[in-house]
Order: sequence, then C-alpha cells, then structure tokens
Amino acid sequence: MSEGNGATTGHAEVKDIPGTHGRTWADVAGELLVRPRMWLPLLGFVALVWMAVIAGVFWVPRLFSAQATEFTLGGAGSHLIIQSVEKNGSGLYVLVVSPQGWQASGISVRKGDHLHFAAGGKVCIDVNSIIEMVAKRKKYEDEWARRKQIRTNDSTETRVPEDYFTEKEQHDLILDRPWVDPNGFSLDVFRPSFRSRRERYLLPGEPAGSLVAAIGDAYREPAREGTFFVGVGDKVAHRGDEIVASNDGWLWFNINDVQYADALNRNLFYNDNIGFFWVRVTVKHP
Repeated sequence: MSEGNGATTGHAEVKDIPGTHGRTWADVAGELLVRPRMWLPLLGFVALVWMAVIAGVFWVPRLFSAQATEFTLGGAGSHLIIQSVEKNGSGLYVLVVSPQGWQASGISVRKGDHLHFAAGGKVCIDVNSIIEMVAKRKKYEDEWARRKQIRTNDSTETRVPEDYFTEKEQHDLILDRPWVDPNGFSLDVFRPSFRSRRERYLLPGEPAGSLVAAIGDAYREPAREGTFFVGVGDKVAHRGDEIVASNDGWLWFNINDVQYADALNRNLFYNDNIGFFWVRVTVKHP
C-alpha cells in the first residue's frame, strides 16, 4: 500500500483503459457483469477471430485441391500436411520441412510411382554467421554515427550510417552461408567453413542447403546412398521435375548439409540451421 497522490488500497489500478483511472480490475469486471452491452465489442472481436480460423480451415485446403488431415507442430520433426488421395492411391500432399535433419513425411509410395515436386521457402545453414554479421553491422553503424555525428532520435536527421559504409565493410557484411531457397547455394561461390569438409555433405555434388529427399523405411532414417536432389522442383527444368520411385517406402526430406559420423549426434551440423521449406508432392500410380 502506498500513500499520497495516486494511493491504492492494495489493489492494482486499471490505468491503461480510458475512463478507468483509479478503479481496480475487480471494479471493471463487476461493471461488465451488470452492463451486458459492454460485452458486445469483445464478443464481436472473438467472432471475427473464429471466422478467420474457420475460413482458413475451409479455404486453404481448397487452394491446393486437398483435404486437411493432420496438423502437428513441435521440434525437429514438426510438419503440416494437407493431403488428397484418390481411389487408385495417387495423391497430392503439402508439408513443411524443417532444416534439422531427416524428417519422415508420412507419404507412402510404391516402386514405379511417379513423384512430382514443387517447393519454396528459405533456410540458412549457419545461424552463427548471421549473429556475427549483425554484430559487425552494429559496430560499423556505431562507428560511422560517431564519426559523422548522426543523431539517432532527431526527426530532422536525414543521414544514416550505412550510407558511409566502405566497399570493404559492405563486403564484410555478406553472409558466407546465405539464406537460400530449396535450390541451395554453390560452395564454389560461398565458401564452406573448412574446404576439407565439402565432401562430407549429404550430397557433395549438389548445392549446400538445398532440399533433398529419399525413400526409406517408415521408422528408420534412410541411407545416404538413396538420397536425391529435389530443389524447387518445377523451376529446375534441366534436371527434370519428376522422379520414378525405385522402391517401396515412405518419403523422407532433408537439407543438404554436413553429415557427422557419430550415430548419437549425427545432426551436429544441423543444429545451427534455421528457416523452413514447404513442399508440394504429387504421387501418381502407373
């Protein structure tokens, strides 16, 4: 309890709602109970939220001509899947792939099935380089603001520190492992942390950070030998965007990154990956 101006009686005042100065939350709650009309704005807001949720559930699946069947989020295996399966077993699936190691899609395919992919999204396989770049940029900003006496909270100030970055400073702020789409990035252009590590990527001949897949057992991660490049799918015409399944099994997805030999910690080099890819998969039985 405090004394003097604005004293309270042990209850917190409601200060942020107009017309409630000096009143407690209990006072406001009591007034809401005896004046039902005050509930109308709140009920209207709740109704709008529910309408948006219902519209999303109703229209998003139709956007992909599919039926929503599963929604699971959490951890490295998190995924959102929308699927529409025909009587003959052919199907359309949409899911989200996290960049933290092999992820089972739950999509079952048979040998000889024709698989078509389309993918998008962004990932970065080196969050540490982002942290280092942001710290370096802040350092350059502070240095140039001090040199040029650029005021930070003056509405009449028109200059910004980045206008004075030198060519070297601009080059220093380019990420060594950038944000990329499912086509990934070339290790010939953006260097790996160690050149000797290049051959340890899941698919050494494919771009780093790219979307890859394999067909394997439902509950066991696929072998490296069966992994194939997916990329963005439709836009990689020179590779062909349709694959014929070589065996029965589940579709698995992953990011092309360094593989660690220790079975207990095989995702060691995936722990610093962030972002996600979305993938649309079409499975056609012959």
